[in-house]
Amino acid sequence: FDCIKSVWAIDATGKKIEGQFQNSLPVKGTTDRPAIPAMLLSAANGFGGLWKIPGVKNGGGEENYFVSMRIDSNATKAAGAPLDTSKFYYSSVMAGITPVKAVTGTYVPMTTRPNWGPTGSGPNSGPSYTPQGERCTVVDTGVCQLPQDFPAGYRFGMSVQLAQKVSGWFHGRIALPLISVSPDGKGQIVSIEAEPVKISTLDFTIPNAQIPETVRKVIFNGSDWGVMGTDNGGEQTMLNGLSDPLTMQIMNDMLPTIGDKATKTSQYWSYSALNTWQNPEIQKCTKSKDELGGVVTTNALTYGDGPPTFNSSTGSLEYRVASPHLEANGSVALGTYDLAINSVVARCIYEFSSAPIQAEISITTSDGEKKVATTIVNEKNGWLYLSAKGFTFSSPTINVKLSQEKVVAIPTPTPSAVAKPVAKKSVTISCVKGKTTKKVSGTSPKCPTGYKKK
Repeated sequence: FDCIKSVWAIDATGKKIEGQFQNSLPVKGTTDRPAIPAMLLSAANGFGGLWKIPGVKNGGGEENYFVSMRIDSNATKAAGAPLDTSKFYYSSVMAGITPVKAVTGTYVPMTTRPNWGPTGSGPNSGPSYTPQGERCTVVDTGVCQLPQDFPAGYRFGMSVQLAQKVSGWFHGRIALPLISVSPDGKGQIVSIEAEPVKISTLDFTIPNAQIPETVRKVIFNGSDWGVMGTDNGGEQTMLNGLSDPLTMQIMNDMLPTIGDKATKTSQYWSYSALNTWQNPEIQKCTKSKDELGGVVTTNALTYGDGPPTFNSSTGSLEYRVASPHLEANGSVALGTYDLAINSVVARCIYEFSSAPIQAEISITTSDGEKKVATTIVNEKNGWLYLSAKGFTFSSPTINVKLSQEKVVAIPTPTPSAVAKPVAKKSVTISCVKGKTTKKVSGTSPKCPTGYKKK
């Protein structure tokens, strides 16, 4: 359980090419251990696996892809109680696919770092960069797996088998995703297929004097935030996550200083699951702990990792993203945004009927200009898919407004009044036989046998 079940690619003709598992990376890791089912802890084998997808050559000319899944789990126990009596429950699930090319060198497997922080960083795990300064995706004895570009014209997918059910929302670095969630015992099998995306990244150094005042007020205000560590060059690095609002603010304030241009443009295919988030209007519609509410993905460098915010005054789902306006080569960076939302959740938020849903996606730029992006909207297998492409950065707000044609009730025709037959009046006749006379009454009276009408 808690494992990668399958990996595949889809070519331009729609043909599915199944991946073939090669080995764990590292083949023998320092953190490897068997599963502990009683504690709901899965086995750990390296940091992921090397998969071969036959005929699907990446930018490095190889058919190899590093595929990994990471689960963060938490347990609560009473003081003094043995740890092995606890059960660990998911706090987050993340997975990704990276095209790789092997290069040889003096590399050794990464080791654990039990004393993370300024007091100690654990044993030295060897270089994770090439002599040219390229960062390895993963290392093994004598081998560095370098990240490569995805081949053009392919979609990629992976299926994971989970011992526990994930709920809430996924977010990630993919485009046009297709999602399938099916029960598996007490857990789930989650399959996601999507296109990789290009993301503009930043890696720059500026003199202290050029740091904008708005950034100074965030970084140098006496409060602690982020993760601090020392790089090889001695710089202090502050990281707060690309989905943190402060990170988005600092990046936007820094961009004018560095020319609003990325230092590198790279490709990614990854997603993360969030089990907890705060958004009352949407949360009320995903009460079930077994229900996945939706998936929101973008190629923006910074973005919100939770679901869109529901603006009740406008009836729109709002989502903020921010990224450099230009790619590393100087061309204008074009944004992508995809929202896959559980049809039940969407209808609950808007109190819709089961009739088809329409959607309008608009992009509001930082200067207030509104643009309607190229959009795709469809509903399939219980999911509503919306996609916006071709909008420009730096800090737009994406608005998704769902609507539904009102069903006009056609009045049931009143049955036409049927004329009731008019009752005939009773008639009395006299019938005689010799000296005997009888009176017969009715609507059509007749004389008895032997009698004649008088």
